[in-house]
Amino acid sequence: MKSIIITGAAGNVGKVVVSRLASDEHRIHAALGLGENSRIFDETVNKRNIETQFVNLADETVAEGFVNATIIKDPAIDTAILLVGGWQPGSIAETTAYELDQMMKLNFHTAFNVVRPLMGFFERQGGGHFIFVGARPGINPAEAKNQIAYALSKSLVFRLAEIINEQGKFKNIRASIVVPSILDTPVNREALPSADNSEWVSIDSVADSISYLLDESSKNLRETVIKLYNHA
Repeated sequence: MKSIIITGAAGNVGKVVVSRLASDEHRIHAALGLGENSRIFDETVNKRNIETQFVNLADETVAEGFVNATIIKDPAIDTAILLVGGWQPGSIAETTAYELDQMMKLNFHTAFNVVRPLMGFFERQGGGHFIFVGARPGINPAEAKNQIAYALSKSLVFRLAEIINEQGKFKNIRASIVVPSILDTPVNREALPSADNSEWVSIDSVADSISYLLDESSKNLRETVIKLYNHA
């Protein structure tokens, strides 16, 4: 059993991942956004394994306080799954500096603000694992050109994972990224009503991939990027 911080726990991906890992008997410290449903996991199997807290992870000081308080409550913390995110369309010409800044705060700062204090803790305790959910536009310019703010913010997640893996190479610290193409969510179905969603990626498959990364059988994987593209 692992002790895990999961951010973005109330999102489409977060809800499924939290429920899956709680059922796997991991202990979950779930970070919810301000104003989200505090009872979201009341009907979850093994809800006893889930503790929730409201946190504004875009605020560096608040995020650091959350990480430090969680470590005090549960010194066995050895994994962080960072799922906060959002989307913004627009080409370079259509994207404002404000929109870019908002995407950076949502998709990158919320991750970095947890990584920074937790990295030091992992170094002191002798190991740890960061798991990110990336996005294909972050590594594919053909897709990035029409969602530039989103793509740039997600590209930094890949760079952050690479830096973590370099810094943690001989410290038993690693970072992994799960990269879906198009997720099969209600929002995406509404936005793309004529698309063949059978070619998209189910949220369950994201949860399965994360569960695998936590399994003992994956302990020798490093610099891991799992591309969940299906046929999309």
